[in-house]
Amino acid sequence: MKRRAFLKQGGIAAGIMLLPSFVKAAVAGNRRRVIFVHLQGGNDGLNTVIPYGDDRYYNWRPTLAVPKDQQLRINEKWAFHPGLQSLVPLYEKQQMRVMHQVGFSGTEHSHYHAARIWQTGCLEGQACNHWLPEDVTIQDYTTLEYSEALQRTAKDISDGVSANIFYTALDGFDTHQFQRVHHDRLLTEFSEGIAGLVGTLKASGQFQQTLIVAWSEFGRSVKENIRKGTDHGGAGQLYIFGANLQQAGIADIKECYWQEEPGIQHDFRGIYAGIAGWMGVSSRLAKVGDLTTERLV
Repeated sequence: MKRRAFLKQGGIAAGIMLLPSFVKAAVAGNRRRVIFVHLQGGNDGLNTVIPYGDDRYYNWRPTLAVPKDQQLRINEKWAFHPGLQSLVPLYEKQQMRVMHQVGFSGTEHSHYHAARIWQTGCLEGQACNHWLPEDVTIQDYTTLEYSEALQRTAKDISDGVSANIFYTALDGFDTHQFQRVHHDRLLTEFSEGIAGLVGTLKASGQFQQTLIVAWSEFGRSVKENIRKGTDHGGAGQLYIFGANLQQAGIADIKECYWQEEPGIQHDFRGIYAGIAGWMGVSSRLAKVGDLTTERLV
């Protein structure tokens, strides 16, 4: 099967659908897969996982900063936005990792082109230079509503559908104005969806072989704008969920985090190269000379 021509009818997939449920679970359990969640529009990481003890956060965001009495403090440096309440148990079980300043050099501020770069793993956004080989199957549910896409993904995995990659999306993160109104709701929807998906995967015995990666095409400006929102920024936060993460928790930040456009600390392609290695597939990114492969599991 081709990378972007996954068929749910016929061949192996149809054969699997006819198997008893316990056989389908066994087939699915032997396959490693990744579920990508696109936080579409450019998520504001600074208001998602909050450096609550740093005065610069409140100085740069006099109206947007989440009040201290609303924050969910999870360690001595960081707090979750209150909308991430559903993710606290995953953090406490070391099944969540937050990485800061993830992106690529020369950040593209066009939503379409930046997303293409993230989707293909190619800085020119060319599908012919995709980070995955042609024989990796992809199931794309980005046109569905977020909750429906997660439900379909979980069912496919439980049914033994032979996809290695699942794409889903939650739209609305381009918060140029009145950000708190929209962002608070979106983060609640995002976190509840992830928590529900993980619970379903655990119940079906599939979480051990699954990584969930939530990404955004770019971050937001550190400073709030006059419309009580944020503008397109540079590198952003990345959220990874899995049963056996090597470095769970919240990564450290560098001083350039506080620039108007936070600098790059992690090239997303290095993360992709690590994911490909975990999946046991080849990737052209392994041959990029100046790229550091980052192992997640």
